[in-house]
Amino acid sequence: MIYTGVDGEKLLSVDFSLFRKDWKITEKRGRKIYVIPSDLCYVRREKTELKDAYDLRRFLSIEVEEKFGDVLWDVRLEGDTYCLAVAKDFEVPEDAYALDPEVFSLARVVRALGREDCYVLDIGRRKTTLVNVEGGELYSYRVILKGLDYIKKGVPEEVVVREGLDNGDVRKSFERILSSLGRSLEDKPVLLSGGGSKLRGIDKLFKNSFRSPLVSPEMTSALGASLKFVLEDCSPHFREEELSEKDIKKISLALGASLLIFIASVAGINYAEKSFVKKVREVEKREFKRKFPQKPAVAVRDQVKSMSLREENPMTGRLLKLSEKLSEGMKLYRIEFEGGVLRVVGEAKSKDIVAEIGAKSVKETPEGGFEFEVEIR
Repeated sequence: MIYTGVDGEKLLSVDFSLFRKDWKITEKRGRKIYVIPSDLCYVRREKTELKDAYDLRRFLSIEVEEKFGDVLWDVRLEGDTYCLAVAKDFEVPEDAYALDPEVFSLARVVRALGREDCYVLDIGRRKTTLVNVEGGELYSYRVILKGLDYIKKGVPEEVVVREGLDNGDVRKSFERILSSLGRSLEDKPVLLSGGGSKLRGIDKLFKNSFRSPLVSPEMTSALGASLKFVLEDCSPHFREEELSEKDIKKISLALGASLLIFIASVAGINYAEKSFVKKVREVEKREFKRKFPQKPAVAVRDQVKSMSLREENPMTGRLLKLSEKLSEGMKLYRIEFEGGVLRVVGEAKSKDIVAEIGAKSVKETPEGGFEFEVEIR
């Protein structure tokens, strides 16, 4: 199996043997795993008492929506620990097999080098990322928007390249970057990463620094991403997974319950096609996206129907049928669900509209409308 890590314009692939359980760097291209830049990510690793991934996702969806709005996010549950990753302003490429937050990519390289406890200091052109790895896993991280461009602001580029930290102004700028990270790097080894780590004299600043013998410093993130499915960790995949029957039932229930609550709450209020149906569709899409954030919220009802063919939730089926019967010029007065039957009482402007929905009974009102009752079994 070949996986290709993609970090901006930089690509690096590994060939992973499932049989031998080993890997090697290759020039071939395979399934692309795109790095989400560290400054576009929010990552959290915490303990939880929830044991079901679906329940955890629903619980976190409320928090994510309140804090970040409509963003790309994913979560992975491993035992009693979950890793939540939120990405903002990141356009998902069409050929992406998976996504990998950069802090995970950097931490994974530490494991690839056979180490467990160290820092990764990644100095890029516009940002610097510090990753703290403990026990071979991402423990914490910090990102500041200062990198090589910041160092070059007051110093000619040729001086930065030629003299590096031997130049007093360059050294002061770099030390300000380290100070902004707010952490001493003397207690553990430091893996130097990123194009900025090539600065002359940088090794002298750290008691125990080292570099990856596998790739050049600027390829560290791409290497880490390519190893996402080789050296498994708790990083979310940001890709569609197989749906279990349990998940299918739960999403059916969620859609059904949400629609029922919504429809009941507006009973007695006049809604026409353009407003009512739009709101119903919004509820469907919102609930669908909470469970399946990587699936497009298009033709939601058809997707749920196809997933639930073997054992469709009865409430969901009836509510879907109801939404299909709504048309312009309708008003809903009352909705009841009893004995497996959904009853809807409303009014329509014309008898033709009533005839199309298969009403059980029809009465003409003094205002010239037609009151109807529909039963959906």
